[in-house]
Amino acid sequence: MRRWIVAVGVAVFACAGWPGGALADPVSGPHETIDNQFTTALPHASTGFHFTGSYHAAGDPSGDPPYMRKMVSILPAGGRFDTSVPDRCGASNLELAVQGAAACPPGSLIGGGTVQGKFLGFPSTLQADVLNNTDEQIMVIRSPAFASVSRGKIGADGSVEFASPTCYPALNPPGCTADDALQMGSDIVVPPHGGYLTTPPSCPRSGHWDMPFTFYWADGTVDRVVTHQACVRRGR
Repeated sequence: MRRWIVAVGVAVFACAGWPGGALADPVSGPHETIDNQFTTALPHASTGFHFTGSYHAAGDPSGDPPYMRKMVSILPAGGRFDTSVPDRCGASNLELAVQGAAACPPGSLIGGGTVQGKFLGFPSTLQADVLNNTDEQIMVIRSPAFASVSRGKIGADGSVEFASPTCYPALNPPGCTADDALQMGSDIVVPPHGGYLTTPPSCPRSGHWDMPFTFYWADGTVDRVVTHQACVRRGR
C-alpha cells in the first residue's frame, strides 16, 4: 500500500501573482525550507495565504528528515483569525475520515493543496482540504480509501499549533504506536474569506511583517525560522 497521510501546519508561501509575493524569499533551518506570504500587502485587510515547505535531514537536502512531531506558527503582532466568519465544520474525526470535506458545510472549506511524503518508504503525493471550525483549522488529507485528520488549535495570540500524525491512518494525533508516514513537503493555499484572517493594522519601517515557525522533530531537535510578509506603509 502506497498511501500515506501527514498533517501540515498552516502557513503562507510567496506567490508571484499576489501583491507583495514576488519580494519574498524562502527561509531555511537545519531540517526545513519554507516561505510564508499573505495575499495582500495592505495593513488591516482581509487576506489569504499560501504555504510551501520542504523537509530534509539536517545538513543534507537529499536526506530524509526526522518525523515531525509538531509545528507552531504565530501571526505577526496585530494579525488575527476570526473563525466565526466562514461556516464551521462540527464533524467528528471519524466522519471526516470516511466522508472527507463532504461531512462539513460547503462554506467551511477554506482551502487546500497537496502534501508529499513517504508511507512505509514509498513516496506519494496526496490532496489536502483545509476546513474551518471554532478556534481551529482542520486538515483532512485524502487517499483513495480513507482520510487522516489533524486539528490545528488557534490561540488568542494568533498561533496555530498542529501535532503532526506520523502514521496511517491517524484520526486524533498524536497517538501513533509506530511511525510509518514521513512528511517531506507541503503546498497549501487558503484564499481570502472576508475577514477570516486580517493583516496587522500597520506596516513597520522594515516594510515587512515577521511570522515565526517552530518545528519539533522526533530526534529531539527544535528549529525556529522567521518568514517575512511584505507590507505597504500607509501615507507613502
